Order: sequence, then structure tokens, then C-alpha cells
Amino acid sequence: MSREDAVVLASRTLALLLIVWALAEIASLPAYVQLFLHYSGRQPDSASNSNYWEFWRHHYLIYLGFTITKVVGFSLLARWLLKGGPEVAELLLPGIPEDSART
Repeated sequence: MSREDAVVLASRTLALLLIVWALAEIASLPAYVQLFLHYSGRQPDSASNSNYWEFWRHHYLIYLGFTITKVVGFSLLARWLLKGGPEVAELLLPGIPEDSART
């Protein structure tokens, strides 16, 4: 197997893994959107419940933000790996430096 074949195989394998992770995160989004809407749409019954509702509203908002960020990040990284190129080849299978090759 040549170096180029190894890089293509590794990059496509990693890209597929990232695509699966992105799809898994997308599959969990509806539940967290529903939970966020549940806590953001209700008004607390009393002042003591206000902190409770605000905590969960912020919790699910932060969770949604990070989930969307992960989906975008996984997708961009998968696209970069599928595209390939010298940067990907150097990342996955770096060449031997000239100085250490002589020793």
C-alpha cells in the first residue's frame, strides 16, 4: 500500500466517523429543543421557582449551542478530510524530517 493510499483510507475513515458523530448529534437535537422550549415557555409560580426555571432554561440553551457547534465542527472537519490534499497527508502520515533520516 502506498503512502497516498494509506492517507486516503485514513482520511475517509475519519471523515465517515465524524459524519456519524454529526448525525448522532443531530438526532438528539429535537429532544433538547423540546426541553428548552418547555422551560422557556413557562412562567414560574413563585419567586422560589424562578431560579429553578431559569437554571434549566440556561442549561438547555447552552447545551443546544454546544451541540450545534459540534455538528458544524464535525461537518467541516469531515469535509476537509474528504477533500484531502497535502495538509491532510502531512497531518495523518507526516514525512520523515531530513535530519533524522540521515542518522
